[in-house]
Amino acid sequence: MSESTLHDRLRAEGRGGPEPRRSRSEDGAFSEEESFGAGYRDWREFGFEASGRGASDRGASDRGASDRGASDHGAAGDGRERSSARRGKKARAAVARDPAVRGIVLLLLVAAVVALVAAAALLLPSALRITHYEVAGTATMSRSEVLSAALIHDKEYFFTTDPRRVRANLLADPRIADARVRRIFPDGLRIVVSERKPVAAALAELDGEERLVLIDDTGMAFAATDPSKEPEGVENLPLVSGIRFEGFRPGTKLPDDLAPFFASLGEIEREDGALLSAFSEIRLVKPRFGETELVLYPVHYRIPVRAAAVLNASTLRSIILVLDVLGSRGLGASVAEIDFRTGTVVYRSKEGQSG
Repeated sequence: MSESTLHDRLRAEGRGGPEPRRSRSEDGAFSEEESFGAGYRDWREFGFEASGRGASDRGASDRGASDRGASDHGAAGDGRERSSARRGKKARAAVARDPAVRGIVLLLLVAAVVALVAAAALLLPSALRITHYEVAGTATMSRSEVLSAALIHDKEYFFTTDPRRVRANLLADPRIADARVRRIFPDGLRIVVSERKPVAAALAELDGEERLVLIDDTGMAFAATDPSKEPEGVENLPLVSGIRFEGFRPGTKLPDDLAPFFASLGEIEREDGALLSAFSEIRLVKPRFGETELVLYPVHYRIPVRAAAVLNASTLRSIILVLDVLGSRGLGASVAEIDFRTGTVVYRSKEGQSG
């Protein structure tokens, strides 16, 4: 397309340059080149600048689109992350609500605890050996005798030592009435024993010789004394005669019908033990008809006293008072026996008189 045709078209569209100026030359001819050329150059400049701005605008638009794309991409990424987090939260909630899953988790926890306990049971016993033994409550038994009765060996461990077993071993010894056993972490064992207390003594043949047998308030003959070292206080115990032991062994239980008698001795011992020491011997008498009776022999008077099988402190005080009165009046030598069985004092004189 020629330049004049292009110019005419642009001018028709309203985008052409200025009209070319005509001028007469010296020879009278008109020339349009300079004016038209200047207009053409203006149009080219105009067209170039318009084209540059369009490209710039398109670049800016492209950058905006790129920025929007990046923004849209970032928003989409954040949305995907939030969606993923929501899905994970819902999945965890669903797992937590599932009874089967909860049961499996609980089983795993229990298995872990059992495994820890098993490991501790295997490893700790050998490390926690009992080396400190505390023994309390003894009256006549030594520490070594208590430990021997408890069947304590040289190697005892904290977790394998059963206090109930140790207590059962102690109670198997007739000398021990009760016992308490407690482990003290990490290497201690405390034993508190309650020994049987004798309220009377009896004679029995043991190993070919006659020895004193100690009897408590339950009627148990729990120990035989060693003549070379009798326990302290044995000499103050009343000697109970009329009991026959055959093949005596410590822990022998006396007949049940004698239990009230020994129980009454225990009550008197706890109330006023000096009352029993006023009598050297108490003989059990079983008549052909009737219940068991007692014959008491005072230490300071040679007058036997007959009484019922169950004694009490008040009866013993009354007996001692009567003996003191007879002795102070010089009548002790003439009285053969005093009878307290009926609650009324009856004495029989050696001449066959009674009062």
